[in-house]
Amino acid sequence: MARFVQADLEDGSPWPFPGERFQGIVVTNYLHRPLFPILKDALAEGGVLIYETFMLGNKRYGKPSNPRFLLRPRELLEVCKDLTVKGFEEGPVSAPKPAMIQRLCAVRAG
Repeated sequence: MARFVQADLEDGSPWPFPGERFQGIVVTNYLHRPLFPILKDALAEGGVLIYETFMLGNKRYGKPSNPRFLLRPRELLEVCKDLTVKGFEEGPVSAPKPAMIQRLCAVRAG
């Protein structure tokens, strides 16, 4: 069963899934650093976090270019040091468009 929820995650409203745990969380092309601990807490034991977004150096390829919206080198690794990291990549990609990205796949111990 699918459930659709519309929520503004940046306006200070409460997390829309209090107390819920998820087997998988996927984040792409989005960075709001205050959500890192909330997302990790929402992972069930054995749950997988897949995260991919832009990092510093992306300015040469276009937007986003504001450092506020770009990960620092190895930032996802640091943020997820309490999870079991299964894969991590950072650097330039050519597809789907040229960009500087970080990718991480991590699991909550269970």
